[in-house]
Amino acid sequence: MELEFLGTGAGSPSKSRNVSAVALKLLDEIKKIWLFDVGEGTQHQILNTTIRPRKIDKIFITHMHGDHIFGLPGFLSSRSFQGGEKMGPLTIYGPKGISDFVNISLKVSQTKLSYELNFVELEEEGLLLENDRFKVYAYKLDHRIECWGYRIEEKDYPGELQVGKLREAKVPSGPIYGRLKAGEVVTLEDGRTIDGKDFIGKAKKGRIVTILGDTRQTPNLKLLAKDADVLVHESTFGKGEGNLARNY
Repeated sequence: MELEFLGTGAGSPSKSRNVSAVALKLLDEIKKIWLFDVGEGTQHQILNTTIRPRKIDKIFITHMHGDHIFGLPGFLSSRSFQGGEKMGPLTIYGPKGISDFVNISLKVSQTKLSYELNFVELEEEGLLLENDRFKVYAYKLDHRIECWGYRIEEKDYPGELQVGKLREAKVPSGPIYGRLKAGEVVTLEDGRTIDGKDFIGKAKKGRIVTILGDTRQTPNLKLLAKDADVLVHESTFGKGEGNLARNY
């Protein structure tokens, strides 16, 4: 799991920073990359990295302000031109209106995609998606327009098989170890019944990453950030600029 920041600027790009976009690289875990926000110029930023657009199969949009979404049409179009393996589908998660924005942009520019594009417009807070390795939760934030924060929870890793303990119990090595590691109950040739769960160490806790959109203080911040290993949040305005922060 690796985070790569493609843009950390606010409002508009500068000479040294692009607008909002973060890549969560899950190549070791599921061989995929997830994008969070796609501000203008994101595809150009990607060219300066090792990220392959065809590895991106999910995009999560926090809100519909331009510095978070204006890079979407261009990125989606360029993804169609990637060579090599057959392009897989891509799903965009975001506030109501994200599908209209993308579809109208593609329609008026007569852009045809070579892959399946799906949309999930957020309505309910809570669990958004789950696969074998991760859970993603979405909760509303407090911004001028509808805005969401995302919490990505990696599922716990199973404990290691305690080979030394098995040897002490005189359990012969072989394919049986694989079954025990899977937590199965196995009957040995000598008639003994062995429960694999008794020979597996403590599970390793999965990591938690929280990625927030623009927001004021809100109770959902604590819910999203609880026990997170990494918290990505905006901090456009400094101390003494409270009025600006509240208004924008």
